[in-house]
Amino acid sequence: MTLSFKASMVGPSRVGKTTLLTAILAETETMLAGSGISLVMDEATEMRVRKNRKELRRAVEAREFDSASLGGNQEMALYDVGLQAVGDSAASIPFSILDYPGGWLDPSKRAREPLAKENWPACETHITESLMLLVPVEAAVLMEAVTPAQRRAVADLLGFEDVQAMARKWAGARNLPEHRDEPAVLVLAPLKCEKYFDDNGGKGREGARLRQLVREKYKTILDAVHEEAKDRSVRVIYAPIDTYGCVDLMEGEWIDTLDAYGDPTLDFRGHYRFREIPPEVRPKAAGTVMQELCRCVVSGQDAAERQRAAAASATYRTALERKTERKGFWGALDYYVSGEALDNRNSRLGSRQVMTAAARRREQLKAVMERIARQPADERVEEW
Repeated sequence: MTLSFKASMVGPSRVGKTTLLTAILAETETMLAGSGISLVMDEATEMRVRKNRKELRRAVEAREFDSASLGGNQEMALYDVGLQAVGDSAASIPFSILDYPGGWLDPSKRAREPLAKENWPACETHITESLMLLVPVEAAVLMEAVTPAQRRAVADLLGFEDVQAMARKWAGARNLPEHRDEPAVLVLAPLKCEKYFDDNGGKGREGARLRQLVREKYKTILDAVHEEAKDRSVRVIYAPIDTYGCVDLMEGEWIDTLDAYGDPTLDFRGHYRFREIPPEVRPKAAGTVMQELCRCVVSGQDAAERQRAAAASATYRTALERKTERKGFWGALDYYVSGEALDNRNSRLGSRQVMTAAARRREQLKAVMERIARQPADERVEEW
C-alpha cells in the first residue's frame, strides 16, 4: 500500500511542464536548506530531474539557449518526491506529481495513440484524486499575440477547451462527499515570465497586463471549477513563474501550420537569449507549488486536531476509521503526519531512546512544513 499526497499538471504540449517540475524541486531544495529536512526522490524521478538539469547545464555552458531543445515528456510519469528528516526515511511526507504528454488532453489525439489510450485512465484517476491542479500557461503566447490570427491561435496553443474539460472533472471529484472536506487548490502558473517582470534581473514592467490576460482568458475555466464545486471552497492561486531566471525573450515567431483537423492556424516559437554571461539559473515563484502543497497538509492536520479536540477519543477514532479506510487524503495524513509510520516501525524496535529520537524528528518535520506553509508568498503571487 502506497499513500501519498497527489498533485497533477494539466497543460498542452510544449508549454514547459517538465521544466517547471525541475524548477519547483530546485526552489524546494533552497527552502529546505539548513532545516534538517531534505527533499528526496525515487529513482525514476531522480533520473528524469537529472536529465532535465543536465540539458539545461549544457545550454548554460554553451551560452546558447533554445527552449525547444529541452525535451518534454513522451509518456506518463509520476514525480514521487518527499520531505524527509535527515537520517530517518520513516519521518517523511510523500508527494506524487503527475506529468504526461500534453497532447493526451485532446481526445482525438488519444484515440490515435495506443500508449495514450492505455495510460489515460490512470492519468484521470490521479487527477481526480489530486489535492492540487496545476495549470501551466506559456506567458509569451498570451503576451505576444497581437494580430487577430495570432489571438485566434492562442486558444489552441494553450488548450483552453481541453484544460477546461479536465478542470471541470477535477472540481467535480473534489465536490464529491468523500472529498468535500479535503483541501483543493487550483494554481494558474504562467511560465517563462522573465521578460515581463523587473524583480529577478529583468527590466520588464508588464506584470499587470499578464495578470489581466490570464484573468480574461481563463475566466471560463475558473467559472467551470466554481460551478462544479458549489458545496465547497477551492483556493485559486495565481503564480507567474520565472522558469529559468536568466533568459530574455527576444522575439516571438508565429509560423503557419495546420491544426489537427487540417485547418490553417499558427504555431508559436519563442527565441530567447541568456541575459548575462555567465548565466545563473534562478527560478522565481516556482516554490509556490510546494508551499501550497504544504498548506494542504498543514490545513488538514489543523482540521484533524480540531476534530480530536471537539469529539471524544473513541467517537473520533471510529469516525476516522470509517472515513479514511487507509486511503485518500485523510488516510495519508493520519499515517504520515500523526506518526503512525514511525510508531509502527519503532514498536518493533522496542527502544525508548529510538522512539524519543524518532518523535523529535517527526516534530522537526512538522515544524518545517508549517514554516513553509505559513511563510509569506512571493510578492508576485496572488490568491483570487
